[in-house]
Amino acid sequence: MKRTVQAAVAALMIASTALVGPAFAAESSASSVTGTFEAPAADWLFVQNAQGVTFDGHTMTLQGVTPQTVMFTDRPQRMSGDISTTAFLKTWTEGKDNFQKDPPNATLSVVVDGKEQTAVVELSNPRLAGNDLTYDVRVLNGDMPQKGGSATLFIDWWYGPYGGVCHYGPWGGVRCFHPW
Repeated sequence: MKRTVQAAVAALMIASTALVGPAFAAESSASSVTGTFEAPAADWLFVQNAQGVTFDGHTMTLQGVTPQTVMFTDRPQRMSGDISTTAFLKTWTEGKDNFQKDPPNATLSVVVDGKEQTAVVELSNPRLAGNDLTYDVRVLNGDMPQKGGSATLFIDWWYGPYGGVCHYGPWGGVRCFHPW
């Protein structure tokens, strides 16, 4: 019996090594890319979080908005970073395809009476007053609540920016820092 258990344990160890070995090899090859490079222009998506939201039929206010706006790219770059919300608003009018000329779509995900609710909107005319960020909005899809709790705004892409530096993370991801 003891030999049977020992043989079974040995077989499991050999099998697990065969299965896990390739995963470790892939992991180590992904993490072998190192270094920094100048941040390329890319199609960036943005995320803003807030403690609450209000909507009066024309304007949406993110109340208690976080001081940073998260930014990331889709494939093939798969880069991430963040920008201060104040600096994000300053870029609203920059570049040939800026948000002022071509207002972005966004999806608002908000908690209302304990349930998640989403709406798709077009954003324009952003203004920040303290920790409250107000946009003029045009509702494209869904119902905007007059008031809600925790809110996340997912903003459609913007091509830019130039400048900054990116570095490879330990698992192959790219983290970028921009000077704005």
